[in-house]
Amino acid sequence: MATTKSQTLRFDGKSLTLPSEILIQIAEYVACLPSSQKDLWAMTRVSRSWYAAAVPALYHSPNITGRNFQLFVRTLCPSINPHLRKTDFSAMIKVLDMSKLVHDGSKSLTSRILGRVRDGLEVFVAPQSSFAINCLAALSKCQHLRELDLSLISQNVGLTQLLRSTSKLIQLQLMSIKCNGGALPKPSDPDPSWPPSLSRLSISGTLDDKDLLLLRSLPSSVISLTFSYCPRLSTGPVKGLVKTLGCSLLHLHLGRQANNIRCERLSDWLCDLPKLRLFRVTLRNQQSLGTIMINYQTIFGGQNPHPLEYLMFDCTDVNGYWTDADYEELWSAVAEGYLGRLRRVEFHYRKNARPPKFVKKQLEELNDLLQALAREDREREIINVEDAGAYIGKG
Repeated sequence: MATTKSQTLRFDGKSLTLPSEILIQIAEYVACLPSSQKDLWAMTRVSRSWYAAAVPALYHSPNITGRNFQLFVRTLCPSINPHLRKTDFSAMIKVLDMSKLVHDGSKSLTSRILGRVRDGLEVFVAPQSSFAINCLAALSKCQHLRELDLSLISQNVGLTQLLRSTSKLIQLQLMSIKCNGGALPKPSDPDPSWPPSLSRLSISGTLDDKDLLLLRSLPSSVISLTFSYCPRLSTGPVKGLVKTLGCSLLHLHLGRQANNIRCERLSDWLCDLPKLRLFRVTLRNQQSLGTIMINYQTIFGGQNPHPLEYLMFDCTDVNGYWTDADYEELWSAVAEGYLGRLRRVEFHYRKNARPPKFVKKQLEELNDLLQALAREDREREIINVEDAGAYIGKG
């Protein structure tokens, strides 16, 4: 049987060397696959050139679990003394996601790991039980950090202490924090400042109304604000804070677990947020949708529609407020121009809740209206026609 040229090269023992640029592209493609960790490790065992191309992708965002955590630590921190046996792998880590760890490791070990990866770290997701206040010193030295997620931590971290450690992270843009209200700074002490480039902030924890004073110093770059589990916060102080950020805020989410934050009148919130484009709010038990969709004609007058594009409702009790009048109120607000730029409405209810049968018909009419308006937006294209409409979801 005749052999092809490639077979001849193979059987003669000759090798075909690929340029390093192609090897890097292969590694970057493999890194996007679900089995990237295992495949990239196999690539490092082919040859030295494949090793050099695959190792940066392998350590860019390692998949850390309880099963491989100790091996990861031995590779990254072979010695407690940071000046002994340095490893080049630490500078390759850009994304450090430790969210899958529960009881693995310790607080001092997390601090050591942060100290090793600080030169290149861009994204950090803290573990549940092995992150505490003693890790803040190492965290403050991660000058290239862009995203910080502390939403899973179980240890108490005061907001004042957290701000003092992150205020000089000039590249930090996204923060998701879970912290408790601590002692406010003394009048003689300067107020702790927020990271200057912060644009998205998500807050949970046992903060109370007086702790919101620290949020009044948020930079004007903040465009997204989320209150998730904040049982001690009340409506008045939160609304006052939102009003101070009104000129810059584009996204606002008042979470379902923020029990004391209520949206009595949606129009009042929108008046304080003239640039808001996404609003997610919770409808409490027996709270009618129609009761919050009022005062539009008085406030907006139909001449300058509010720029709101996405409106989402988290429903705690479906059967308590689904009525024909409620949907007519929302439909009129869109059709008459008070919410003339609204293109997507979502209703999220709990897993075991079922909306009444007549809701489907009402949502179909609202869905047709929103999609028709989206098709008319071809020049300015607020959102894609495929994304416009009215939907019911769970969660």
